[in-house]
Amino acid sequence: MLLQGMGISISMPFLSIYFTEYLGVPVAMFGIFLAVTLIAGIWISLLIGRRSDLGLNRKNIYLISTLCSAVAYSGYLLIEDFTILFIFMTIFTALGAPGMPQLFAISREAVKKSNFTDYSFANSTLRSAFSLGFITGPLIGTLLIAGLGFKGIFSGTIGVFLLVALLIFLFLKSNSNLERTNDQMKVKSFRLGQNPKILLPFLILILMYTAHWTSSLNTALFITNNLGGSTSDVGLVSSICAALEIPFMIMLGILSSKYSNRILMMSGAIIGGAYYLIIIISGAMWQMLAAQILLAVFVAVISAIGISYIQDLLPSMPGYASTLYSNSSTIGRLIGSLVGGGLASVLGYRYSFIFCFILIFISIIMLVVSGRYSENETQKLA
Repeated sequence: MLLQGMGISISMPFLSIYFTEYLGVPVAMFGIFLAVTLIAGIWISLLIGRRSDLGLNRKNIYLISTLCSAVAYSGYLLIEDFTILFIFMTIFTALGAPGMPQLFAISREAVKKSNFTDYSFANSTLRSAFSLGFITGPLIGTLLIAGLGFKGIFSGTIGVFLLVALLIFLFLKSNSNLERTNDQMKVKSFRLGQNPKILLPFLILILMYTAHWTSSLNTALFITNNLGGSTSDVGLVSSICAALEIPFMIMLGILSSKYSNRILMMSGAIIGGAYYLIIIISGAMWQMLAAQILLAVFVAVISAIGISYIQDLLPSMPGYASTLYSNSSTIGRLIGSLVGGGLASVLGYRYSFIFCFILIFISIIMLVVSGRYSENETQKLA
């Protein structure tokens, strides 16, 4: 998980520069490129996620997806024509998309086999490792691009994914011997649109991730344009949040043994709403810096607890549940990128945070509704 986060983040901060300055692609076209590759990945992930719960070997899925991710980044080294690169990246990025949810499904099954029932703590630990990789990746990318240019960061990314593939091949155990006749019947009969018990949490996570990505997109410009901060202030804000996320994830893993995931999600949503409210009324840089504590808690909750929240609702479908969580993040990122930029350009950066606050408020209402729905289901069963 550490290497997976590192592989994704080494080149991510520099892609917009590569496309706009090196390939000469307009910013709008780069946005379309990101949207198409994300949507293709969502579709493939859902397709593979359901079939993985019907008996497909998770090790093979994860191995092939990781190799496809390595092949995808090789396109940056070999292809300079944007149209050909667009097609190439759409195909192989989509084929690499099932990797992350399958890794979470593999971890879920590993925890289950070990008779260790604290799934949330296990997922929190994994998410902490991913976050650590995501933090260190851009630092490594900065060194690579300074010494070797764009070829350096893309080669580094390929190398990390190949190392992950090697570890999968050598050490990860196969699940092909699992027998799940009853579980497979549940998978075949499951329909997301007809199951509000699962659909509501899925939509809640989309709203939360949309709010998070919208604010992430506009925070830097809000600091420099509205609060009179500098680029060093932007870096400091990002560093504070990133540094606090990991210990908060571990703390949430401990709390998850005492409180339900829905309660922790509710608490995270309230804290997230408080963060956005502070930013809306903020007028000084110190307020933004202090509020990063609240943001770190919010991000830790949706990252570490969000996946357990979905997985616990679908215990017999870890692949599909993990894919739903992963896709909620991806859809939120896509909507946040499209809507967030538009809101900031039309209404201003401060109003984009009002939009985030509204999304969180709606999420809290939906969490209350989902709790009442679960209680009604329990009463019917009783």
